[in-house]
Amino acid sequence: MISNFIKKIKKNQKILVAYSGGLDSTVLLYQLIPFIIKKPFLQIRAIHINHQINPESEKWMKHCKKICKKFLITLIIKKINIKKKNNFQENARKLRYQIIKKNMIKNEILVTGHHLNDQCETLFLSLKRSKGVYGLSGIPYINSVNKNKIIIRPLLKIYKTKIKNWAIKNNIHWINDNSNLNNKYDRNFIRNKIINKIQKKWPYFIQNCTRSMKFCYQQEISINYFLEKIIFKNTLFNDSIKIKIFYKYPQEIQKLLIRKWLFINTNQKISYKENKNIYNKMIVLKNNINQKINIKNITIQKYKKKIFYIPKYKNIKNKIIFWYNYQKPLKLPEKMGFLIQDQYGTLLPKPKKLDLINIRFQLDKKVYLNNKNIKKKNIFQENKILPWNRNRIPFLFYNNKLISILGMQNIDNIKSHTIKTWRISWINLIS
Repeated sequence: MISNFIKKIKKNQKILVAYSGGLDSTVLLYQLIPFIIKKPFLQIRAIHINHQINPESEKWMKHCKKICKKFLITLIIKKINIKKKNNFQENARKLRYQIIKKNMIKNEILVTGHHLNDQCETLFLSLKRSKGVYGLSGIPYINSVNKNKIIIRPLLKIYKTKIKNWAIKNNIHWINDNSNLNNKYDRNFIRNKIINKIQKKWPYFIQNCTRSMKFCYQQEISINYFLEKIIFKNTLFNDSIKIKIFYKYPQEIQKLLIRKWLFINTNQKISYKENKNIYNKMIVLKNNINQKINIKNITIQKYKKKIFYIPKYKNIKNKIIFWYNYQKPLKLPEKMGFLIQDQYGTLLPKPKKLDLINIRFQLDKKVYLNNKNIKKKNIFQENKILPWNRNRIPFLFYNNKLISILGMQNIDNIKSHTIKTWRISWINLIS
């Protein structure tokens, strides 16, 4: 069942089995065991998530311990509590994966027991949730967690019946979770009430479903290829995109460009309704000069004939950060980067021994620098700082005296021979 998967395992890679103790994950674990002998370099661990919902959950956990101990496989056990009872299965799945990903180590492959029947169930769920082409593409055989960690589903092309027959033939014991019979959960209802009947009528239905999902996936890849070329060609240095680019293409392409541009930059998928709202307010309504739309943890901003995405950050108006040891970098809040003393930075007067170096944000409309009041707005406009980034500019103080608006304006008379100087660089993440 998994020999092709094993052939592609490299010597520096490890395997983590998502092991519930149920049929699918048990067969996957048993399929891996012979390869431990054949490939001594192969390191296999397992992880069991105890949802603490079923009265039998402790018994299942002990069963998984017993099996892993028998085959000398390290087992990680994590207990979770699902507070949200609405959409329980989806919330449990998300939390489960969060915990598993945290426990993965470098170059480790997470393997799960998803099979061909799961693909068909996922297609029905996607249709029920009104998913687009991407949602109808099904569960991928492989996808990445991050740079060094991936998820692979070795049984994805195998029928559930074949997995079960193999387990029976090899006298393998697994856990039967009675909650799988509870049809109040969408996936269970689809599995128990719909697919079983369809499969009896059309035995090749599941296989044909996966073929259709493959076509959807191919279309998604093809569409994304062309969308990405357009986006990368027209995205500006601050990740904004010019609105006039959209008018070159038909309406449906414009909407796809919005969705893809946001996904590339924020890794967020927006709903059909959200996409339509952005399209209408940012592209169709040409007179809305500074239109804003809030979506999840970002704001979409129309500004000077461009569209920007703006992450939402905490208010830091009253925050003061002291830089006690300026020999070490100072980390700034809310992903603003850090300050370092180096030979390339802005030339500034060096603080006196007892001066408290401190950083402040979001000061009054006017600031006192070089013996005069200066309007912040004028400085920001001169330096082309976007309006939503102006509250995220660090102001450098010695005690209560403003020394520099970092990267923009500094105290005068720095080059005097009587003044000791130093250089500060702001390694910033602000455009």
